[in-house]
Amino acid sequence: MLKRNFADIRALYARHWWLTPLTIFIIWRIALEIIGQIFFSISGVPISNWKEIPFPPLWARWDSGWYASILNYGYNLRGPGVMSNVTFFPLFPLIWKFFEIITPLKGFMAALVVNNILALLGFTVFFRWVEENWNKLVALKSLVALLIFPTSFFFISAYSESTLFLFIASTLLFSSRKQWLYAATTVALAGAARPTGILLWPLLAWLWWSSHSNKSKPWREFFAILLIPPIGLLLFSLHLYFRSGNPFAWLSKQADAGRGLVSPFALLWAYIRNILSRGDYWLKHLAEMAALIFVIILIPKLKKIHPAYVLYAMLNLLPSLLSNTLTSLQRFVLVLAPIFVVVALQKRWLYVFYSTAAIILLFYSVFRFVSFQWAG
Repeated sequence: MLKRNFADIRALYARHWWLTPLTIFIIWRIALEIIGQIFFSISGVPISNWKEIPFPPLWARWDSGWYASILNYGYNLRGPGVMSNVTFFPLFPLIWKFFEIITPLKGFMAALVVNNILALLGFTVFFRWVEENWNKLVALKSLVALLIFPTSFFFISAYSESTLFLFIASTLLFSSRKQWLYAATTVALAGAARPTGILLWPLLAWLWWSSHSNKSKPWREFFAILLIPPIGLLLFSLHLYFRSGNPFAWLSKQADAGRGLVSPFALLWAYIRNILSRGDYWLKHLAEMAALIFVIILIPKLKKIHPAYVLYAMLNLLPSLLSNTLTSLQRFVLVLAPIFVVVALQKRWLYVFYSTAAIILLFYSVFRFVSFQWAG
């Protein structure tokens, strides 16, 4: 009887591929909530510095307040030396606002429900992309590797990670299916979600070009890939121009957010010295360096999948390496979807080692995040 039931369940999952990412998401989401609530109760009752919301929901911290300010008051370009919400892109707040309009949910509760939905959609699309290009086991291992990454909880927090990841995964899926118009559109949406979303543009162009390496290049596809991807970023820049007179405020105000232009060598040397001497924030710097090393180690292996993914990974590292801080790099790495396929393709002992280390660090990061300590 038990064997028959098990066989029926396996047959059900074989018929409906989407049940696998859905089941993994549910297990992961329940586990995160339990861990988060336990750590929150241990840490006491942290009070935020948001005057209007001194006790925000569990998964609303730090940058969540900036997105809430966009939702409630729109973009506001402050004076020199003062951080402004113009450095945060509009797609996530727009989806959040739309959800508030069509449902009775308001504020952070609406944002958290939205991000759970977007995360599930992103994971499902990612799973499908890997399954279609490798197999179901690799897809399963890739998704698990992603969800146990130490900063994966940002997918269900009031941040833009789930929005961006959905369109990154969609771009990869549409590209692999050679649905170039759809892929160009998802790149445009990614460009409206975060500044690094536009970095999908060269990736898409390379994937398109290599798919037609020995064929004539269709002009309609060429113009779609040339003209559609920057639309999201251009529209946001246009909005800022009419709002503040500075279309590149999202870039120029990065300095007020603590990101200045420096040499990568000077940055890395400063980090190494600080870590070795256990200076201020050395543990934070160690986590950021670990994220950087994690990607650098896997970059050569990305070439075996497609050299375009090497370019994409390196382009995503550049903004951090050219600034005076690697702050949040462990969160930025989270959306480099092909990296987790590389992890899944490693030998069993390496995958187990990664999983063990990632889960331990995930617990630690969740504790810091729910306690209003910086976790990425």
